[in-house]
Amino acid sequence: MPPRIIGHRGAALDAPENTLAGLREAARQGCRRVEFDVRLSADGRLVLMHDTTVDRTTTATGRVRELLLARLAAMDAGARFDAAFAGEPVPSLADAMGVANALDLWVDIELKCDPGDSAAAAAALVASLERVRPAVQLPLVSSFDHTVLAAVRTAAPGLPVAVIVPTLADDWRAAFGTLGAASLHVGERGLTEDRVKPLVDEGIEVAVYTVNNPGRARELFSWGVAGVFSDCPGAIAAAL
Repeated sequence: MPPRIIGHRGAALDAPENTLAGLREAARQGCRRVEFDVRLSADGRLVLMHDTTVDRTTTATGRVRELLLARLAAMDAGARFDAAFAGEPVPSLADAMGVANALDLWVDIELKCDPGDSAAAAAALVASLERVRPAVQLPLVSSFDHTVLAAVRTAAPGLPVAVIVPTLADDWRAAFGTLGAASLHVGERGLTEDRVKPLVDEGIEVAVYTVNNPGRARELFSWGVAGVFSDCPGAIAAAL
């Protein structure tokens, strides 16, 4: 059964997000499942990055899609978070999967891409996973972009996918059914039991992001949600 507490972007409260240090910190906190974001580089490789640019999380600037993997890997993705992490590189998906495998972590990959890049992103994902086979479980591939999830389904029918929506008011059911999605990931803000419980009763696996308050996590689990994404997974686990 998948672990219920998922380290968001690694352990983003305690280590730089979407880095190998973040994955190791999540594991150090006892977390057995992690989530991170990936984007395409200029040479068609997937790297761990949430934003369309590197400006917020690295000491460099530029659009991820316009930068080569080698240039991205040479950036400092740790110093902006804390001087103790200075020199932490931007990892490739293959690098991250290698570390996750070594740590026996379940992995959720949130696939982000620019318009028109769905097929290329899906192909790059499959190529990376073929190079580094998952050690524990096939990764769950999630996205707000239903087009890229459809491309993943075409490229690798066996990979489980998850639909992400900011709120349950969004139109998600048609895509969820068409994709044969394994789970639905929904934003925590404003979420109520009367919206969640019927979905759980229907047999839909619901996971909630981003939950850093132990009391809120306890409440969500009491409604039957399957998992919560947290920047501080160790603290949530300890409190529960």
